[in-house]
Amino acid sequence: MKSYNIQKHKKIFALLVLVLLAVSLNAEKFVFNDGVIVNKTEVKVEEMANELFEKTGIKAYLLAKKNLNGKDIKSYEKEFAKNLKPPFAILTLGVKEQKVDIFNSPDLDSSFDKSTILSPYPWSGSIIPLLTGKKKDVSISAALLNGYSDMSEELAKSKGIKLKSAIGSTNRDIIFFVKISIYLFLLFVILRYFINKMRMKRK
Repeated sequence: MKSYNIQKHKKIFALLVLVLLAVSLNAEKFVFNDGVIVNKTEVKVEEMANELFEKTGIKAYLLAKKNLNGKDIKSYEKEFAKNLKPPFAILTLGVKEQKVDIFNSPDLDSSFDKSTILSPYPWSGSIIPLLTGKKKDVSISAALLNGYSDMSEELAKSKGIKLKSAIGSTNRDIIFFVKISIYLFLLFVILRYFINKMRMKRK
């Protein structure tokens, strides 16, 4: 009798493993990372992407690539999107090319403000101001997480949804402080340069 129960439990366990494997194989992948962002960021983006998809049907991808294989960023995005069904949005970074862009299906054109997210100004831009610092994994990860969060939250808001997995106001305030600090440092360097130049002229 005991032997029968053990065999029965083994069969149930094997069946559960097969079911879980099938689910994992069919799961949508939203982050394509060439080692550009840290694992913690990748996990967080996948969490937001899955929640956005489950609640709105919108697929939001992040392509964090070391290089774009000789293509310009728009062509790279269009190639990636050729088999995607709307609605979708793609945030792409090419580290070697120093390019960042957002490409989306036409039905999402009015669902979020792409130009603001990609703005180079620290008071509005989500990504580029953080990328002006040193190109370390952490700064790139923070920039893409910030930009992706803004994009996904705006897309969710357009459908009347609030994402529970969003990074939150505290993290956003920290990132905003980092952006302002970068620009204040650059301003200091520029001012110091001109002051030294004026002093040299007086001598």
